[in-house]
Amino acid sequence: MDIFKKIRNGEAVNMLSDEYLPAIEELKRANIALYHVNRSEPGSEQMEKAFADLFKGSVPKGLTILAPFQIDFPLQMSFGKNVFINHSFTAMSIGGIDIEDNVQIGPNVTIVTDNHDLNDRYVLKCKPVRICRNAWIGACVSIMPGVTVGNNAVVAGGAVVVKDVPANSVVGGNPAKVIKYIEEQKND
Repeated sequence: MDIFKKIRNGEAVNMLSDEYLPAIEELKRANIALYHVNRSEPGSEQMEKAFADLFKGSVPKGLTILAPFQIDFPLQMSFGKNVFINHSFTAMSIGGIDIEDNVQIGPNVTIVTDNHDLNDRYVLKCKPVRICRNAWIGACVSIMPGVTVGNNAVVAGGAVVVKDVPANSVVGGNPAKVIKYIEEQKND
């Protein structure tokens, strides 16, 4: 089984095993591509090429990510249409991150899919993260492994999200809790 499929399925993987070597190679490749993305003039031809290299040419139309940003495994991410991600975004995406249409993500947001076994820190355990349509993630939010943020949800700035966020809700705090519900948006 492909190492990334195994990880995305939540199977434990020893990072010191030969099985993990393709992940190390992808991490190195992405790191070099990120170096070029984060050191290119915004909107330049060099930036566009570096961005395409980072995602191996599969960048969806309407995706905007402002530099600088850090994505360790960009090929483990999927993006819908009209996604906007502000600067200083960090994605630890080996376990898979799916961001659907019309999502807005504020500055300094971190999304994490990986964790380690408490008894053996070289054993990696991951859970994918999903950000559903029209969600709005405020500044300085941290989203932990296994979380789904529902359609039209708003995550208040500074929140630490450790559980699923219901659709059409506003959550905030540490750990994030529902503050209120909002009317479903009709303009999807």
